Amino acid sequence: MASTTLYIYIDLDETIGALEIGSLFSAFLFGIVTLQTYNYYNTFRDDGWRTKALVAAIWLLEAGHTAGISFDVYRVSITYYGKPQLLGKFVGIGSTTCIGGAISLLVQGFFSTRLWRLLPKPYSFLGPFCIFISFVKFVATVYLTVEGTTLADVTVYHKRNDWLISSTLVASVVTDVIIAASMIYYLLRKRGKSMKRVGKIIDRLIGFTIRSGFVTSLGAIVLLITFQVKPNSLIWMAVYTFYAKLYSNSLLSALNARKELRGETISLSLGSQPNPPTTHRGTNFNVSRRSHRLSPDCSLFISQNKTKTKKSNSRFSR
Repeated sequence: MASTTLYIYIDLDETIGALEIGSLFSAFLFGIVTLQTYNYYNTFRDDGWRTKALVAAIWLLEAGHTAGISFDVYRVSITYYGKPQLLGKFVGIGSTTCIGGAISLLVQGFFSTRLWRLLPKPYSFLGPFCIFISFVKFVATVYLTVEGTTLADVTVYHKRNDWLISSTLVASVVTDVIIAASMIYYLLRKRGKSMKRVGKIIDRLIGFTIRSGFVTSLGAIVLLITFQVKPNSLIWMAVYTFYAKLYSNSLLSALNARKELRGETISLSLGSQPNPPTTHRGTNFNVSRRSHRLSPDCSLFISQNKTKTKKSNSRFSR
C-alpha cells in the first residue's frame, strides 16, 4: 500500500516573507538610532546625566529588541526550514514585547514630563495623565510577553489577547495625539507673543512636532489594522518589528534638532545686537548666553546646557 504524505500549505509571502521584510526595516531603523545616539553624545556633552542615561537606555533596549527579532527571523528561515508545522511560536519576538513597551514608556514619559513642567494649569495635568497611560501600557506588554513566550501557537495568542493588544494600540495613538496637540498648543501661544523672526523658529518646531506625532500614531494605526484584518498572517508582526524604533527615532531626532535650532537662535541674537563685545579674535562673549534666550519658549526641544566658567588667561585679564 502506497504511503501518503500530508502537505501543509503556508503562504510564504504573508508569513516568513513579511517577517523578513519587517526585520530589514527594523535593522535599518536601528542603524539610524545608533547614528543618532552617536551624534547626540558627540554634540551634547554638557547635557545632564539623566538625559544621557535615557539615551543610553533607549539604545540598549533597541539592541535587545533587534536581537530578539533577528533570532526569530533566523529560526523560521534557517533552523525550521521545510518544517512549517513548527512555525507557530515566536519566542524571540514575544520576548521583545515588553522591551517595546519600555521604549514607549521612556519616550512618552520624557515628552509628558515636558508637558507637566511647561503647560499652565489646569492643562499641566495632561503630563501625569499620559505617563499613567504609558505605564499601564507597559504593564500590559509585560503580560503579553509572558503570553507570547509560553503559548504554543501564534493564532492562540491572537485570539486570547485580541482585546488587550487592540486596547494597547488605541491607547498609544491617544497618548501620542495628546502629547503632540499639547505641544502645538503651547508653541502657538508662545508664537503669538514672539516677534516675527522668533515665530519662524517656532513654526519649524510646530512642523517637527506634527511629523513626530504623526509617524508614531500612523505606525500604531497600521499595526492595529493589520492585526485585525489579517489575523492569520504575520503582516502585523512584521509591522511590530520596527514599530518601537519609531519612538526611539522621534526622541533622538528631537534631542539632536537642538543643534540646528540653537544655531538659528545664535544668528537671531547676533542680529539683534549691533555691536557685540569681542575678543582679539572677534569671538562674541555673549553668544552662548544669548543663544539660550529662546530655550524657555522652545524647551520642548531646546534644553539649557550648564555653562561652565573658566578663568581667563592672565594675558587677557589685565
